[in-house]
Amino acid sequence: MIIITAEDVKNSIKDLNDLDEFVRLEAENVIASNMPEHLDIIHEEVVKEYYHKNIKLSLIAIMVGVKDPSSIDVFIKLLSDKNKWVRRHSSTALAEYGEDAVDKLIEVTEDPNWRTRGGAIWALSKIANPRTLDILIKASKDEESFVRSGSVFGLGAIGGEKAKEALQEVVRTDTNGFAKANAITFLEKME
Repeated sequence: MIIITAEDVKNSIKDLNDLDEFVRLEAENVIASNMPEHLDIIHEEVVKEYYHKNIKLSLIAIMVGVKDPSSIDVFIKLLSDKNKWVRRHSSTALAEYGEDAVDKLIEVTEDPNWRTRGGAIWALSKIANPRTLDILIKASKDEESFVRSGSVFGLGAIGGEKAKEALQEVVRTDTNGFAKANAITFLEKME
C-alpha cells in the first residue's frame, strides 16, 4: 500500500494547473483518493490567493464530492475570492449543504462586500428555507442588483403573502430588468 503524505497532496494540488491533461487527471486522482483524510490540506490550500481559478475549481469539486460539514466555513471564505467562478461554485456548493449552511450564510448577508453578500443570498435562495424570508426581503432592497436578483429567486421559491408583497415591490421599483422580469414570472406562478 502506498502512503500519500500531506506534501504529496500539496504537490498534486500544484499539478492541477499542469498543461498536460494526464498530469492533471493523475493529480485529481491522488487528491480525491486521499479524502477525507487530507481534507484539512485542501481547506488550507484552496483559500490561498495565488492559486489559479482552475486549481480552485478542481479543489471545490473534490470538496463537494466529499461533502464534509467542515467545508462549509471554507466555502463561506471563498464567497470573497477574487475570481467570480470560484465565488459562484462556492455559492452553489453551499446551497447543496442546505439547512446545514443556513446559519453561516445568514451571517454573511451583512458583509460589506456586495459580491460576498450576493453569493450568500443566491445560496439562501436555492435553499429556500422559510426562516430566511425576512433576510431575502431585505436583500430585495439591496443597493446592488446582483443581490436583489438573487433574492427574487428565494422569494419566489418560498412564496406566501410577504414574499408576494416583496416581489410586487421589486416589479414597481427595481431598475434591473433581470430582477424585475423574474419577479413578474414568480408572481404569475403565485396566482
